[in-house]
Amino acid sequence: MATAAQKKAFIEKIAPLAQKAYKQFGKPLPSICIAMAAVECGWGMAGSCKYNSYLGQKVGTGKTATKYWGGNYFNAKTQEVVNQSTGQLVTIKDNFRTYDNVEQCIFNYYELLNTSLYSRVLAGSSYEDQMQQIKTCSYMTSVTEVNTCLSIIAQNNLTQYDNVVGGECSSATRPTIKYGSRGSDVTYLQQCLTTKGYGVGAIDGIFGIRTREAVKAFQAEHNLTVDGIVGPKTWAKLN
Repeated sequence: MATAAQKKAFIEKIAPLAQKAYKQFGKPLPSICIAMAAVECGWGMAGSCKYNSYLGQKVGTGKTATKYWGGNYFNAKTQEVVNQSTGQLVTIKDNFRTYDNVEQCIFNYYELLNTSLYSRVLAGSSYEDQMQQIKTCSYMTSVTEVNTCLSIIAQNNLTQYDNVVGGECSSATRPTIKYGSRGSDVTYLQQCLTTKGYGVGAIDGIFGIRTREAVKAFQAEHNLTVDGIVGPKTWAKLN
C-alpha cells in the first residue's frame, strides 16, 4: 500500500502532465486522469510502470488513438469483470500499450478519450459525471473503480488541478471553424468564450446554435465581421 509521501509524489508527477494534455484536448478533467492512474497502476507501484503504462490502455485493434503510441506492447495477466451485477472476476492475459515516457501515456489516454468511442464523455461536465460516462463507455469493467476514483479525488483535493484553461487562441495553430464543426478546437473555443462571459451552454466540442450565437456576440463587440465563423481574426481577438 502506498504511503502518504508516495501518493503525494505520484500526484506531483502526474498532475502537470494531465493539465498539459487537458489544455490540448479539453476532456476529461485532470482530476479524473490522476485518480484513474492511481487506481490503474497502484499509485505508481505496479509492474506496468516499467513500461510507462500508468492508465491500463490496451492495444485493442491497434488502429485507434495512435498519435502518442508507437505500437509497442507487453502481455500481462489482468482481471476482468464478467458479470456486472455480481462483480464476478476472471483472470485473462491481454496486450497493453508500452510508452517511451509517462507523458506519452497521459497524452495517449486523452487522445483515446477524445475519439468517437468516448463521445458520451462530455467536456464541461462535473468530474462525477465524467467518471460515470467513462464507465458507461467501458474503459473499465470494474464495478468499484468509479467510486474508488471519486474517493481518491475527494480525499486528495484533486479538483484543484481542474482550474486550467487550455492552449493559445493563435491564428497560426487554430483552424477556421464554424457551425457544424466538432473536436478539440471547438472545445477550446467554447472554453475561451465561457471564460470571457459568452454563454455557449454545454462545453461539448460541438459547434451548435448557442456557440454560433456566442461567437456572433463576441464578434459584434470587437468590431469583427459578424458571421459566426471563427477564423484568424476572431482567434486573434480571443487571444
